[in-house]
Amino acid sequence: MHRWTRLSSQKWEDVWDERLQFLGPGAVAMITWPESKALKIEAFCDKRTADALVKRFGGRATRLADHVWTGDEAKPRAPLPIRGKLYIYSDEAAWKLAPDPTKAVWIPAGMAFGTGDHATTATCLRLLADLAETLPAGWTAMDAGTGSGILAIAASKIGASRVEAFDFDPTCVRIAKENIRANRCRGIRVSKADSRAITAFPTTDLVIANLFSELLIESAKGFAKKLHRQGWLIFSGVLRRQSEEVAAGLIAAGFEPPRIIARGKWCAGVTRLRASLAKQK
Repeated sequence: MHRWTRLSSQKWEDVWDERLQFLGPGAVAMITWPESKALKIEAFCDKRTADALVKRFGGRATRLADHVWTGDEAKPRAPLPIRGKLYIYSDEAAWKLAPDPTKAVWIPAGMAFGTGDHATTATCLRLLADLAETLPAGWTAMDAGTGSGILAIAASKIGASRVEAFDFDPTCVRIAKENIRANRCRGIRVSKADSRAITAFPTTDLVIANLFSELLIESAKGFAKKLHRQGWLIFSGVLRRQSEEVAAGLIAAGFEPPRIIARGKWCAGVTRLRASLAKQK
């Protein structure tokens, strides 16, 4: 067992909670001190994950002596069902025995950065499953901030003919490519890119954006330009207290008022390109 530690500011506690949620309950500690704005983050995980956290976020990873950690290893969770159309596995052995491989997605537990366990990712997956039934034949998608690649893989499994997935973090790009190969998905291209500069990407029927609220708002006009007539946007990574600000930003960028779904302190949502803007395309 290894411990990853990093200092930050208390104002970013919610952000770190989201980033490290994939480690599971009890694996992350947030430490504060009286009359201090500092925040110390401790994450307990395996060596591979600790090294990945150092590479992505800095900080320090140390190996714990055997007597320090006495808890049993986490048992693989049951597959997460998505509307009966997809099943998200964290255990490779169970995934290989899935009754219908075409509906099975494997994202290794503890592999950063997104396994489907977080409420907003799970909501995105359900919105995708519902929306896919209304999209035109041969529909295409863009996955902005792909992370582990879970949403791009899900889109491919559920019917997308092509998916453009990208992330600004090269570690996420590498991990997404590994997961896409493991899931034997075709038609997904992964690249390093900034969601605020996507002019080189082709137009698409659906944008899926798992981004922090500020970046989502800054990227919204670019997403609108890349969507086909009355195309759709599924988004997540938004704190409940930021939902009104995000809704206003999306409307200003040319989208209809979004449908927002709250799970705890986090939100996900879906909206469509406004008809008046679609007529200009």
